[in-house]
Amino acid sequence: VVSTQSTEAVVSTQSTGKQTKGQSQLTATTTKTTNIHGDEIIVTTTSNYERQTFSSKTEWRVRAISATNLHLRTNHIYVSSDDIKETGYTYILPKNILKRFITISDLRTQIAGYLYGVSPPDNPQVKEIRCVVLVPQWGTHQTVHLPSALPGHEYLKEMEPLGWIHTQPNELPQLAPQDVTMHAKVMSENMSWNGEKTIIITCSFTPGSCSLTAYKLTPSGYEWGRQNKDTSSNPQGYLPSHYEKVQMLLSDRFLGFFMVPAESSWNYNFMGVRHSSSMKYDLELATPKEYYHELHRPAHFLNFSSMENPDADFEDRFA
Repeated sequence: VVSTQSTEAVVSTQSTGKQTKGQSQLTATTTKTTNIHGDEIIVTTTSNYERQTFSSKTEWRVRAISATNLHLRTNHIYVSSDDIKETGYTYILPKNILKRFITISDLRTQIAGYLYGVSPPDNPQVKEIRCVVLVPQWGTHQTVHLPSALPGHEYLKEMEPLGWIHTQPNELPQLAPQDVTMHAKVMSENMSWNGEKTIIITCSFTPGSCSLTAYKLTPSGYEWGRQNKDTSSNPQGYLPSHYEKVQMLLSDRFLGFFMVPAESSWNYNFMGVRHSSSMKYDLELATPKEYYHELHRPAHFLNFSSMENPDADFEDRFA
């Protein structure tokens, strides 16, 4: 079996004659690959099924290794300050929870957390984010799926909801329409969410760094998002006037904390069938596990134990 490390561009493609059953024309594709020993192998294929890309079940391993370097990005965090309105609230995000949030994420799949905080007694225009709540979730590169029920716990009673934060694999010049729709939906279903106070913080993975931008919805954005049913990346009627950028600062003057599901994992990307929008969950005060932590993916270890291959990846508990 050839283990392909690098696939070069197609060397030549030519079309000849006619083909029977299923292929209107015969296309010869020549591909040059390199195996683990450094040997170049040139293969010419002529049928469709031979040109299908091989997809390994262990693709998550490569992304898990990449995620171990996320902590390096926390040394280079940039906060967008362009086109910010001077009026409105200023949000203070403690560095300790931001760095942990980045470290436990994935470079491609979005993760999200609800924000809770308070205003200092002497400055009601400032909102200090004290807590990030990671609820059971699964995501894609464009959106995150969260339960309909908002977090509830005695530790949150003294704080007010301030919106949510999520990662995204690359920086966008605008607030994604999926974010507008989700934010408006939560606002319409929960009276505790105030449109002037609840914001969306995007944490974008830029080369070797992270870029943060904070937004709030305008009244027209709320109305559009509440009624929008189009989940595509370019829905009809979406306008830049549906959101405004708000001022956000990072601080190490105070520390924030996390809350995670008490009974199970926060990350359902490896067990998506167990997640539903109507699910209930309890919370506990704890530091969230990384995206690829073994507690999030028990099925992988069940697969290992069912393998007959003696070289399977069993975890060594005594290492």
